[in-house]
Amino acid sequence: MKSRIFLLLGLALVVAGCASKVNSDENATASMFVPTNSKVGQIKKSTVPNIDVAYKIANKKLHFYRSLKMFGKKSAVTADYATERGETFGATNKYVTSKGTFYHMVTYESGGFEGIHGPQTIDNFSDFADVGYVKASDMKRIKTVHDVKTYKHKRPYYVADPNIHRIWNQPPYTVHYTYISGVFDRLAAEQLYATKEVTRYNGSHYIFLERANGQKLGWTFKNSKSLVAGKYRDPGKQFLKPKKHEAMTKKVQSNRSTGNRVTTNESLSMPQRTYILRDKQHHIAKVLVTGMDNRISKINFHKGQATKLTVYTYRRKPWKTITNRKKLRTHYQAGHLFLQTDNARANFYSVKNPKLVTVITYGYDGMATTTVYRNGRVKFNTHKYKHIMTYPLSSFNFK
Repeated sequence: MKSRIFLLLGLALVVAGCASKVNSDENATASMFVPTNSKVGQIKKSTVPNIDVAYKIANKKLHFYRSLKMFGKKSAVTADYATERGETFGATNKYVTSKGTFYHMVTYESGGFEGIHGPQTIDNFSDFADVGYVKASDMKRIKTVHDVKTYKHKRPYYVADPNIHRIWNQPPYTVHYTYISGVFDRLAAEQLYATKEVTRYNGSHYIFLERANGQKLGWTFKNSKSLVAGKYRDPGKQFLKPKKHEAMTKKVQSNRSTGNRVTTNESLSMPQRTYILRDKQHHIAKVLVTGMDNRISKINFHKGQATKLTVYTYRRKPWKTITNRKKLRTHYQAGHLFLQTDNARANFYSVKNPKLVTVITYGYDGMATTTVYRNGRVKFNTHKYKHIMTYPLSSFNFK
């Protein structure tokens, strides 16, 4: 018995002495004292691979098992091709035995909004990511990203719809743990730049964003619905185009007023903005509001009453144009029948009412209002619906 213990200790020392010779994909050594059975054989070498080296299933008839000791037993099967066919895997341990090579596998995880302080080492990996043990020959190594390129010149972008996609620490599922590291709530009124682009294994493209001041933001899905390629333009100057005899004022909701909370479906922390254009008689001629979802609504006025309402798409193209007098004396709500996007509503008031117009954004997790008074005062409000999970904006890596 003693001679067997000394033999095992000697093998462990030999493996440890060879650690410097292991390639960058593996770090020797893992434990040699792992129980096995006759189908696995005796462990000759045990290493800890680089978990960010990704794998897919190569054999559709494979099975994952609870342990090497139970390997091959039907009662120990933890997963198979049917349950894991779309997953990406990483190996936490590699065992070279007298019968072949075996991996202890976990699935790649996304922490989403909750993962900012989540597991970033395998020691903290969640239990449900543990798939089990499998033959190395049943897996195939893949590259999670292709065509990595750095732009020669920064490419300008600005935010369109802030709710479709978020900012990630890495393109999702390209390393063993990815999470949302930022949101667009406080980035909609400024110029952004893309500096790098990668193509994921599934063909989707991600770009790396930074601010005009050089602050690094992270990776986001390259999509024309969430980001517009080009120079950012102030919406007041773009759509109101004040003339020499006209005066334009801009008012922005305070950060504190937004609540500084983040949700999965909204941009609750996005400050609403209002532009008021007065003519040479100092009467309000036009009002432009950007809502909680960054959608623009423009209202024309004549003698204190609305004459035209224009609601724009997130890409700043005219979407709904209302000139119907009845609607402009009561209210109008713009929304999509088949798309899950926020609705924009404008409430109008009689000339005797101190309120001029209220623009409301109805979302899935909350709502926001901008009320413009006839004297030029503006009141903002953001309201989160009850029982909605929110996250503090301060948890993210930029504000």
